[in-house]
Amino acid sequence: MMNALGMVEWRGIARGIAATDALLKSSPVELVLATPVCPGKFVAMVSGEVGAVRNAVRTAVDFDSENVVDSLVLGTVHPSVVPALTGTSAVRAARGALGVIETFSCAAAIKAGDAAAKGGQVQLLEIRLARGLGGKSLVLFQGEIAAVQAAAERAVAAVENGLIVGKEVISSPHRTLWERLF
Repeated sequence: MMNALGMVEWRGIARGIAATDALLKSSPVELVLATPVCPGKFVAMVSGEVGAVRNAVRTAVDFDSENVVDSLVLGTVHPSVVPALTGTSAVRAARGALGVIETFSCAAAIKAGDAAAKGGQVQLLEIRLARGLGGKSLVLFQGEIAAVQAAAERAVAAVENGLIVGKEVISSPHRTLWERLF
C-alpha cells in the first residue's frame, strides 16, 4: 500500500541512474518511475511508507546533491495524483473551467497537482512530466470556475518560489481545444 510518494530529478541521466540504484538499496520502497526526461535529465519516483520514502529520497539527494534539480516527499498523496501521472485519469467531457499550471521541474508539478486536488471540487486530469516540454512540466485540472481558481492559487502556493512558469484559468475552453488536449 502506498502511503507516501517521493521523487528526485537530476540534471544528468548517468548520475540519476546511479543515484536511483543507491536509493533503492537504502530503503524498502517501490520504484514507480525511473526514466530520462527532457532536456537530458533523469527522474526517479518511489512509493512506500513515509519514513522509508523520506530516507530513500535523502539518500538519492546526498548521492549527488550538486546535480539535483528538485526533489519531494509527499506523506499523503491525493488519490488522483498517480492516475494523472500515468495518463489513466478518466477525463470527463469538457465541463466548466480548465486550470493549467506550468512548472520548471517535475517535482514542482507533482506538488502543484497534489495541492490543487486536495482542495476538492476539481478533477485532476493530467500531470505531464518534462517529456517533449523542454524540461518543464504541466498540470491540468477542471471544475467550476471558482473551484479551479482556488485550486490554481493553492497549487502555486505549494511550489517553491521561482519554479512556476505560468498559471492560467480558462473559464470555458473551446470544445475543439478540449478534444485536442485530451
